[in-house]
Amino acid sequence: MLDAFRELIDELIGAPQMLKDAGLESTSDPAVLASAALVSVRDLALIERIQATLRQDTPLLKAPPDFGSHGTTAETVAEFDRARGELVSLLMNLTLKEWERTAIDWNGREISVADDVEQHVEFEEDQIEVILSALQA
Repeated sequence: MLDAFRELIDELIGAPQMLKDAGLESTSDPAVLASAALVSVRDLALIERIQATLRQDTPLLKAPPDFGSHGTTAETVAEFDRARGELVSLLMNLTLKEWERTAIDWNGREISVADDVEQHVEFEEDQIEVILSALQA
């Protein structure tokens, strides 16, 4: 089970470098920057949800944001790196029991920390595909 959690963390760790290698730091494309900003704000929202799940008994979680605002390319990349670093740091320090803690999501369903992280990674994969397609165009 810990291997599955490690795989999620590895995917999160690899994304910033993959985007930098594809040219994120040199783009001014507003759609690309908006997608990167969205991933960043969703990273921060996931951190908040995980912390609430760890601190409270069956908390009611807020839905992830649907958009993120961005500044310059450098600011957007720096925020992406900062948010991702905070998220990865939090995840790497979770115990098995903490990965299994549950909350009630924005749809009224029970969700574990592990499931929330997995959904976040799946969302991010879709966003990265959009970003990479735009950078390669």
